[in-house]
Amino acid sequence: MFFLNRQERRNKKKELNILSEIITIMRQYFPELIDKFEGLTDTRNQSYVKYQMKVIFIVRLMALMCEIKSMHELTREFNTEETIKNIAQICGLELDEIPHCDTINDVFEETNPEEIEKIIKYMINRMIRSKMLEKYKIRDKYYHIVFDGTGLATSRKKYNKNCLVKNKTDKNGNEYQEYSTYVLEAKLVAGDMVFSIGSEFVENEDESVSKQDCELNAFKRLAAKIKEEYPKLKIIIGADGLYATKSVIDICKKNGWKYIIRLKEGRIPTLYKEFETVVEKNNESNKANYEYVTNLDYQKEKVNIIRYREPEESREFVYITDLPISNKNIETTINTGRRRWKIENEGFNVQKNGTFDIGHLYSKNSTAIKVHYLIIQIAHIIRQLLENGSKSIKELNLKIKEISQELKSTLISTFTNLTQLKKVQLRFE
Repeated sequence: MFFLNRQERRNKKKELNILSEIITIMRQYFPELIDKFEGLTDTRNQSYVKYQMKVIFIVRLMALMCEIKSMHELTREFNTEETIKNIAQICGLELDEIPHCDTINDVFEETNPEEIEKIIKYMINRMIRSKMLEKYKIRDKYYHIVFDGTGLATSRKKYNKNCLVKNKTDKNGNEYQEYSTYVLEAKLVAGDMVFSIGSEFVENEDESVSKQDCELNAFKRLAAKIKEEYPKLKIIIGADGLYATKSVIDICKKNGWKYIIRLKEGRIPTLYKEFETVVEKNNESNKANYEYVTNLDYQKEKVNIIRYREPEESREFVYITDLPISNKNIETTINTGRRRWKIENEGFNVQKNGTFDIGHLYSKNSTAIKVHYLIIQIAHIIRQLLENGSKSIKELNLKIKEISQELKSTLISTFTNLTQLKKVQLRFE
């Protein structure tokens, strides 16, 4: 790896314009993105419309990529002449002002989240068709899609009728109800990057429900949606122990998907016990610390179970899978199963505790909450391409926070000519 000395780094940083790189990535890899924002259904009375839809959404998108973590901060930070001019250039319009955060939320409350999901589908398909994700396929054939859920906002006050509710007890023994928003994500894993390929909110339809929605029900809905949107995509799903059920396996079989799912002793106890009995007598692996048994019977299905025991730590990783297993592929298959943590680290952790703060309640309206979340997924796609593929970012070894600060500084204080941008070649290690 080539390292810059301090002077070279200073000079290189002076030449860097992250805003230009971001806009180049958007225009080059997703050329219809801004037009798709403009094409969203607009329910506003057109006589009173001051800002076009693309302005509303580009302002929100840029604020997210600048790591601006509240709507009021957006209004405050973007209140500069340079920001107005830069946003106007991005949108190809003349602008006098940037929309206020209340205006953005008002639009989001009336936006159909399914239309935002279509934009994400467009972006995923663009990346797939460009072949940039080819080298990340499992066994040179399958796209690895990991499912996991996470909580977003929580409150002791009910902020909309779709909230999930839990009975809890505080440290003093007082009982209370906690209201929350929860989402199930399907992330396409590509090396160190994870791209949202589908989102399904776990929510109550209304306040009168007697039984709350749950993650496994959301999986059924999300799996159906992904199959409909990507009918020919060869997929292997990864998931934690919650998903080690016959119903999940049946869905995978019906959809023509492969699976590798964490298996814990208490989840399917009879199958786990059978594995323990068989592997003790006939471990099909000849590699130290690896074990596997193929063609076990599980409710009229043939399944394979694989296990890896860490030699220096008292941890083991057990998976149920329908992938063909051999001594040649047992190590890479275990590694594939363990990649599920990427949705937590590169996915939810960055979005929760890093750049995007998905736990922040940007709106109390259930529709606006969904739109904010989906726009975060779009911002995360673009940021990951920049962070992992930009030559300049790699040479300078910029941290995620530094990228956000540089981008915000340029956007709000420097007018950047975005009319003649050079093509970029993203390169991923």
